[in-house]
Amino acid sequence: MHNNLMRNEYYVSDMIVESAEGVDLGQFCTVKNLSHGIQKRVINVKSVQLSKQIGKERGVYITFDCKKSVIEGKTTSAYLAGCISESIRELVGIVKKTAPVLVVGLGNRNIVCDSLGDKVAASVNVTGRASASLNKKQCVCAISPGVLGTTGIQSAQIVSAICEKIKPCAVILVDSLATGAVKRLGCSFQISSNGISPGSGVGQDKERIDKSVSGVPTISVGVPLMLSLRTCIYNFLTDYLRSQNAEINEFALRQKMADEMTRFVVSPQDVDYSVGLCAYVIAKAINDAFGV
Repeated sequence: MHNNLMRNEYYVSDMIVESAEGVDLGQFCTVKNLSHGIQKRVINVKSVQLSKQIGKERGVYITFDCKKSVIEGKTTSAYLAGCISESIRELVGIVKKTAPVLVVGLGNRNIVCDSLGDKVAASVNVTGRASASLNKKQCVCAISPGVLGTTGIQSAQIVSAICEKIKPCAVILVDSLATGAVKRLGCSFQISSNGISPGSGVGQDKERIDKSVSGVPTISVGVPLMLSLRTCIYNFLTDYLRSQNAEINEFALRQKMADEMTRFVVSPQDVDYSVGLCAYVIAKAINDAFGV
């Protein structure tokens, strides 16, 4: 158990399914096979103990894993957007037509792999209160608060101030995530009921944005578009050595890689293409979820 906990601390990933598997708690994940080869995984972290073991906040986490061809296809991407839309509605619950839904695009628009949130915020169909009331639709607002290094203000503080002013009925956060698995880059969508800590996946923990900040249901939607180099190499080496029945000095390996590769984060060669595809799917899912 000690080794598993050490491995979980070493893992650099926002994906809860990877964190759970890293400490041999994959049994808490329910898996359902959907159409077009899409797999839906759900983990409900109810207890404080389970939260500490997995290393993630309490809440419901829904993950959709698929092949890139699903996101590229018109029919299949619409189906995927429908699945994500249904999950968003399920986690948000009943919304008030008289109060807006606030969509927050987190991340840095100047860095391609971190621009997902900004692109989604720009693609969501926003509706002002007057227009929404006239057409009997949900009012939807969207912002891109930027990053601390550019604005000098924590995103959580910006979201808190806006929520205090416009009194939304729900907040949807969209951000790029980090993964420990190459196969999930640009091909997984994670929806969570407990908000998000911007930058946590790459070791840049910032003030958490959740219901305690907004005062209303706060849902996060993200796609892994970044991969920690040390996590990738660590996974490759340990898996290979185990396949060869070779002895692994995990402590020495972690120490060596922590010293030399802590700051390296990589993204796919076609990350701009992936960001565009994923932004389209998420924006469509949010539009469909609130009928705008």
